[in-house]
Amino acid sequence: MKGKRRGHTHDSFPVRTVARLTGLSPDLIRAWEKRHGVVEPVRGPRGARLYSAGDVAHLRLLARAVGSGRAIGDVAQLDRSALEDLTGESRATEPTTADQVMVSRLLDTVSRGDAVALDRQLSEALVALGGRHFVSQLAAPLLTQVGERWSAGHLSMADEHLLSGAIRGLLTSLIRFRGKAAEAPTVLLATPSGERHELGLLLVALLTVDTGLGLHYLGCDLPAAEILSAAQRAEVAVVGLSLVNSSAGEQAADEVRCVDRALSPDTELWLGGRHASAVASRLRPTRAIVLDDLVRVEAELARVQAAQYRRQ
Repeated sequence: MKGKRRGHTHDSFPVRTVARLTGLSPDLIRAWEKRHGVVEPVRGPRGARLYSAGDVAHLRLLARAVGSGRAIGDVAQLDRSALEDLTGESRATEPTTADQVMVSRLLDTVSRGDAVALDRQLSEALVALGGRHFVSQLAAPLLTQVGERWSAGHLSMADEHLLSGAIRGLLTSLIRFRGKAAEAPTVLLATPSGERHELGLLLVALLTVDTGLGLHYLGCDLPAAEILSAAQRAEVAVVGLSLVNSSAGEQAADEVRCVDRALSPDTELWLGGRHASAVASRLRPTRAIVLDDLVRVEAELARVQAAQYRRQ
């Protein structure tokens, strides 16, 4: 199959990255393209196959279907909805029963205010699950449930702060330890002035170092000038900003706009958090890409890692 040519975009992944994200070998991906037309990659400037995020998602579903015993010829022409129904993939992103038990156990510990037990249980969970699974299937749903329970009056502000502090302490120490392995920082993470929500940023930081990329972690509530200065000194490839607080509104947009305009042309700008799309909509035109879930974050980190590997 001959793919269409186009310039490289943020939504373009080389076959090695796709193989890593799907669990399929590059040879098998190419064979499925040629024999069954399951995806249609485009061609990069040098003729290399480049795959979209949609291609990756589709190949993941096919891999899951074939892994359950079905022949590729029987499922190759199914659309995404049919494949999701066939494989249960739409439900597979939810925490497993074991994960839910762990979340419930941690919620009980939080409600008892047992800081020592909470620290121990979080550390044990991180060791047992590994960084990626800990972030997506435990920490993220745990923080969501704590927020919901606090809003409903079932947990106190002290309980919420207890969990936030425990996760912050665990992830900060781990990120500092693992981050030393990289020779130079590749990704800078921060929140702009007025934004003090840090936990989502820490989860992305853990995914960054777990991918093997260098990390320059600045933390919360930094003016645009400070972010730009740090990015320039560290010569990072990516600046990632977390935007959660909708009340920051125009201030957040102004800060991100300053970063967007002054950042080096060859440095990417990523925006994450529940307010990222709203901020990005105020910046048109902008180089920024919005990462609206952890799956997209992982895909972009894998792409950057692959590009870094090719340059070495």
